[in-house]
Amino acid sequence: MQHATWNAIEAYPAAMSVYRAYRRLLPPSVRTLVRWLAMPRWNVAAALVRHRAANTVLSGPFRGMHLSLTPVSSRNLLGYLLGTQEIELHDVVRRVIARGYPGIINVGAADGYYAIGLLRQMTRTKVIAFEGAHEHHAGLAQAAELNGVTSRFELRGFCRPEDLSSELAELDSPALVLADIEGGEVDMLDPVKVAGLSDVDILVETHDAFVPNCTAKLMARFTRTHVIEQIVARPRSLADFPSAIIPELSRFMPHTAVELMNERRTGTQKWLYLTAKRQPDVKAAKVATMASNRGNS
Repeated sequence: MQHATWNAIEAYPAAMSVYRAYRRLLPPSVRTLVRWLAMPRWNVAAALVRHRAANTVLSGPFRGMHLSLTPVSSRNLLGYLLGTQEIELHDVVRRVIARGYPGIINVGAADGYYAIGLLRQMTRTKVIAFEGAHEHHAGLAQAAELNGVTSRFELRGFCRPEDLSSELAELDSPALVLADIEGGEVDMLDPVKVAGLSDVDILVETHDAFVPNCTAKLMARFTRTHVIEQIVARPRSLADFPSAIIPELSRFMPHTAVELMNERRTGTQKWLYLTAKRQPDVKAAKVATMASNRGNS
């Protein structure tokens, strides 16, 4: 469904009631037929993307990654396959890859776009992924296997602040926390609750539409311990589309090509990349302690 169509349905309670009845009463096969009849142009374009991608990312820093998307993501979030999802973060992602964090904790892994994508590019990194929605777990495990990173990937369920604190205590520095938890970041990313957050880098998707002033609260919380970079979403354009790979869409259906990259956001999306000002080298500290102990013996 196009984002504009969904917004129109959401705007009217009567339309939402009809939509819920449609979802409840009609079997999936019938709903698929209705979608094709109602929006043939959109569905032809989406089907072409899925066919050309064959469950791999077509562009961007994760190009070539094999995905195992849920049916909802495969139908509505074509940006994952196109490689344009959260294109605003591509520069940050490349910097993350270049930094080579030995350990990354991904809270809110969803379909594994970042957890698996980073593991493919960072061959010495280990990722611990938390995902509270268990319908994602099979796809995450499959994606890890398809991309050959299973040995460096650990999957957990719902993450509580104490879980994050426990995992951080086991990681060598520098480390990265990557969070996308639909507003839960205000509760989760609290150095008072989570020991170790002051010394690690953090890349977080903020959700002011769900938690008012979420971004400002996090910035104020980490301003003394981190260098803060704010990234703001921008509209997609045809220049973002991987036209060299799917030239038919950009040439004959340019407006649909742009709409396929729509990420269905509520409000203006923002992210924060927080780089810790103090990055203690845990390994160096351990070596120094061992040397000191030997000297005193």
